[in-house]
Amino acid sequence: MSESSPARLLPIALPGARGTSSHAAARRFFGAGLASLGCADAREAVRAVVDRRASYAVLAVENSITGAFHGVADAFFEGDVAVVGEVLLPVRQTLMAVPGTRLEDLSVVTADVASLAQCRDWIASWSLAAMPAEDVSIAAGELAHSEDRALAVIGPLELADVHGLEVLAEGISDKAENLTRFLVIGAPEESADAVHGRRCAVQVGPLRAPRALKTLRIQLESLGASRVRVPFLGSGDGRRFLIEFDHRAGRGPEAAEEACGPLPHRVLGAWKPSARRAG
Repeated sequence: MSESSPARLLPIALPGARGTSSHAAARRFFGAGLASLGCADAREAVRAVVDRRASYAVLAVENSITGAFHGVADAFFEGDVAVVGEVLLPVRQTLMAVPGTRLEDLSVVTADVASLAQCRDWIASWSLAAMPAEDVSIAAGELAHSEDRALAVIGPLELADVHGLEVLAEGISDKAENLTRFLVIGAPEESADAVHGRRCAVQVGPLRAPRALKTLRIQLESLGASRVRVPFLGSGDGRRFLIEFDHRAGRGPEAAEEACGPLPHRVLGAWKPSARRAG
């Protein structure tokens, strides 16, 4: 990515409001002080890049506890984009509530579906009802105004500062290691300036016979690919797929083109995998 690129003058498209994990991932990749464009979901964030309303989008793709996030594969089919990097972000789930609330006061906890799944055992241990929220930042803001001491929110610690909530418990994920991986999405021309690495992604589909994915995996491995995930993510209609793999020699795009052959496909670029870092 070139520092002088006009795209860098545009904001970064991020699903969710300030205080959510996508913002933390963007800061880790781009540094502090970036302008952001809040989006309702991954598809809207990718569309912002396609429409040149944003320079990049940062999308959560998978969590070490709950697996792949739904809707990400569909987002990549919103237009012509490229993957230019990734971020591996430690997740420390925090329980927050109206100031003065005690754990014993709670009846219901709300968060996005993935966060609730990451804390399922902890929630059950306190006999709390789980209520999914489409946007945890909005839910935190509503809780702050409601002063409801029977309700708490699970999310990033930053939300407590943003909305004036009190932290009741930290690190409540069911597994000590909780990591979310994000992909950084840019316009196709940005991939030409990116530092190419051994990780590669390719869109495949629509396919009439998904069994072709098994053959594709075998072909990729015969061409030097490893860690092939076929399908990595599937679209809602079950006919389109986002496939990711590593290539030991750094020839992922070439291997993808050769392996896909006549299948409808588009190579999304190559990048360096993110190293694990402490929060």
